[in-house]
Amino acid sequence: MIGGSTAQRRVARAWVVALAAGVLAAQMASIAHRALPGPAPLEELTYYPSGQHVRAAALGYPDAAADLAWLRAVQYYGEHRKSDNRFVKMEHIFDILTTLAPRFTAAYVFGAFALAQEGDDFPAAERLMHKGLELNPRSGRLAFEMGFLYYVRPGGRELVRASEYFEQASRQPDGPPQSARFAPFTRQQSGNLAVSYELWTQVYENSGNPALREMAEREMRRIRRAQETGRTEIAVQPLPTPRVLIRH
Repeated sequence: MIGGSTAQRRVARAWVVALAAGVLAAQMASIAHRALPGPAPLEELTYYPSGQHVRAAALGYPDAAADLAWLRAVQYYGEHRKSDNRFVKMEHIFDILTTLAPRFTAAYVFGAFALAQEGDDFPAAERLMHKGLELNPRSGRLAFEMGFLYYVRPGGRELVRASEYFEQASRQPDGPPQSARFAPFTRQQSGNLAVSYELWTQVYENSGNPALREMAEREMRRIRRAQETGRTEIAVQPLPTPRVLIRH
């Protein structure tokens, strides 16, 4: 386990990234709310049963339709975030958007976290992220964000699933550098010390970062002690359940 204040600082930095994305999206929503027409065009968009129907209706201009769908999506989020905090059409809107722009990584990430954290609909968030990974199977960023979604799952972390996606991200060229840390950390926190030890060993043997190698060596020692003494708590400590808020 990453010890004490060091772990808190690293997790806090990850939360800051998520919050910053939320702030940016909220700012875009506010701009869209002021600059775009009223809800009628958005309602017209939601009448389509799928993104494929919108693509057909775009008459050869899917990129323009995707741009409009993105603006409508953040407008919808902004309107309901400031009013009733109900997001009954959000999954449908982001499904249309990502069908029009299947490689638009930010749409999957923002939509999933908005659905999970603001819309209180984690299954819909999962569906959106799974769609993103099916359409972008080599995206290290999406794999990492999927892992992070499970890591901060409202109501309880899903550490095993989180670790699987962090590992997947660490194997992709565009996977965030922190994937290599989060993979063994979440395996360790889930209680799978054997796999965690192997992952920390890979970090220690392959990383060119002295601080990361030192961290890996320290955690390997903790895991060995836990295994030798039978005291799992040496290497595994309970984590609080976090909540990532997408703020105005």
